[in-house]
Amino acid sequence: MARAQGARSQLAAAFETVYGTAPSSGFTKLPFASITLGSAQPLLASELLGYGRDPLAPIKDAVTTDGDIVVPIDAEAWGFWLKGAFGEPVTTGDDAATGTIVFAENPTAGDTITLGGTVWAFTASGATGAETDIEASLADTLAALVIDLNASADAAVAKCTYAASGGDTLEIVFDTAGAAGNAFTIAASAAMPSGATLGGGGSVHTFTSGSWTLPSLSIEKGLPDVPRFEMFSGCMVNSLSWQMQRSGLLTATANIIAQGETPATSSAAGTPADITLARFGHFNGSIEREGVALGNVVSTEITYSNNLDRIETIRGDGKIDGADPSMASLSGSTVMRFADTTLLEQALNGEACELTFAYSFGGNSFELVAHAVYLPRPRVEIPGPSGVQVTFEWQAALDPVAGKMCTVTLVNEVADY
Repeated sequence: MARAQGARSQLAAAFETVYGTAPSSGFTKLPFASITLGSAQPLLASELLGYGRDPLAPIKDAVTTDGDIVVPIDAEAWGFWLKGAFGEPVTTGDDAATGTIVFAENPTAGDTITLGGTVWAFTASGATGAETDIEASLADTLAALVIDLNASADAAVAKCTYAASGGDTLEIVFDTAGAAGNAFTIAASAAMPSGATLGGGGSVHTFTSGSWTLPSLSIEKGLPDVPRFEMFSGCMVNSLSWQMQRSGLLTATANIIAQGETPATSSAAGTPADITLARFGHFNGSIEREGVALGNVVSTEITYSNNLDRIETIRGDGKIDGADPSMASLSGSTVMRFADTTLLEQALNGEACELTFAYSFGGNSFELVAHAVYLPRPRVEIPGPSGVQVTFEWQAALDPVAGKMCTVTLVNEVADY
């Protein structure tokens, strides 16, 4: 008999069209470190008398379905949880996908390159269609190739703009900015492409606080060894919280409130789509105050909460009717080495400042900007001979100029969420 192990567990999620109704397809496999999401139904001890000292059988109380999922803060999967917490993002193209094909020598007749599935050949002379004549030198051949490619009416080839550099390299730039160009394939029979596809195309996903409409998810937790697969429908992200520090693994906790759970012995998520894990680390983090790096920060805890209101009505199935967002909140606790009085003076004056918490590596980035942060007056304690630290339990609020409490930006290669 197989025993369930966390190493074999699975987590898949998909956004719902109708609250509480799990979609039949569209699930994505998501990384996670731990999960407590589940249904609990306590027993109520009998209060009845007259049957001796031994109690009568207990009765079942209401079912509660909620819990935490600890997930990595990464470039792609993190967007699912941000969408659940903030609502639909505004997605725009940012960087165009690029690539190169490097030639070691002048091509010979019959050599080819492949662009988006179109095979382009080199000929000794009389080139027509998807062909280019070989010239006296590699640089001259590349110059002719660039002219031919940029003038081509082929639907695939025309998706890109071409240039020659260094006398041996064909540069390729996808014409439309965003992640779509990352799927454009390149190959060569006698040259070295930069990869199987173009890369570096990015999309900018912008989330803002204060949305009245939040999407729901269906989340399946699977233990295939037993087997037991629990489908949680009507999942709403109540809060996201994480800590910034100097070292360690960077994870966030998503607190989930679900409508209910449906157990099964086989998966209802089908074959979930895989997602590329490009994980941020604490080393990639930075904190700015009013656009200037904030020094002497030891650690920071950040929590965004939707403060969901469970709609607990009388139903035959024991489920809730929904979870409505109430007043949102963004707060945190920042521990600093006491080196100057800038934040202390801000706290004493009751002024607000803008704080930016960000991670970045390669072409991926995640940034949360709290537009109006208020600091309480902290105690400045001297616990001993070592360095003095001050803790600011800050709160963010609506900024009248920005018109919102915070803005979250995620840049990655995902076309949309």
